[in-house]
Amino acid sequence: MNLPNLQTERYEGIEYQLSNLFTHDYDDDYVKTDYASTKCIYDMNIHFSVEMFDQNDAEATSYAFDEEIDLLNAVHDDYILIREESLENEQTSIKKEVPASVGYPGYIQIVHGAPSTYGERSSYFTATLEVDDEYYVFQLIGKEENMGYMYDDFIDIISSVQK
Repeated sequence: MNLPNLQTERYEGIEYQLSNLFTHDYDDDYVKTDYASTKCIYDMNIHFSVEMFDQNDAEATSYAFDEEIDLLNAVHDDYILIREESLENEQTSIKKEVPASVGYPGYIQIVHGAPSTYGERSSYFTATLEVDDEYYVFQLIGKEENMGYMYDDFIDIISSVQK
């Protein structure tokens, strides 16, 4: 879609580019932590969030898995599992490494589903990046039928991350 008017946003030690169409979102029921940055384009019903998990958070998360798992995978997989559990009739894409344009190691996945059996289906673009031993989970969420146009914008956001 090529969201216009990119501006620098800062959150917990990183910077990234986000369209100025996004404004602060007071609804944060789609994030895991209390200290997430949440934004929204109300006219388009698109939500964006970024959350940071430090080494201690990541290690605690890794203990929840039966098999040994590295911290990046633990944070990402845990986030995806929580998202899947929050949805009805969910469908989850395969986990892929983020594109080469992203300057940090990470994974990206998409979960589609509705909050209830009769609710409207949404797409949850989710990427987890490891930046200097901290783990950042980015989400871009919107109506499933519209989100096909937003994937490139999501890649642009995570590609713009800098320490």
